[in-house]
Amino acid sequence: MITFKQKIKKVSFALLVVLMSVGCAATSGISETPYINLSNINLLTMGVFEQRYRIMMRIQNPNDVSIPIKGMSYHVFINGKEFAHGVNNKPVVIPEFGEKVIEIEATSDLTSILRQFQELMSGGIEKVSYRLEGKAKLSNRIRRLSYKYKGELNLQPDSKDGHGFFLSEPNSSKRYSPTITN
Repeated sequence: MITFKQKIKKVSFALLVVLMSVGCAATSGISETPYINLSNINLLTMGVFEQRYRIMMRIQNPNDVSIPIKGMSYHVFINGKEFAHGVNNKPVVIPEFGEKVIEIEATSDLTSILRQFQELMSGGIEKVSYRLEGKAKLSNRIRRLSYKYKGELNLQPDSKDGHGFFLSEPNSSKRYSPTITN
């Protein structure tokens, strides 16, 4: 004889299987990982032990279904060394075949900054490579979606105007931007 507890367990299990299959079916259209790159980095605060940055991240969705991001974790590496890391719990939906620029915050420590500054000041560096990697939690998916992106900033003067990434004049009416490749 089947008890009431056993019936509830069977119904609960069946319901769980149905819900999981519906959730997987809803995100089964995500066949390609979104393209994620850094758009801008601004220093927010600089303390003795910690630095905070506002990072603009562009997310492009090459899929024919929207991607509802519930939250994400991320690490930014510069020249192969960790520069900053953070988490973000602001939900965003990346439309199908669309893109969004999101604003996130990241933290670094003094040793990360000093190490990067020392490498830049040693001279001879033409390009700075960066890597962005992390995981995004989707609101309609059990597993997290991993992502990685690599790019470079060209530090050499531009042959057209003689200005490089760090050499643009702050009061100039011209705007200069880094060369970004992936």
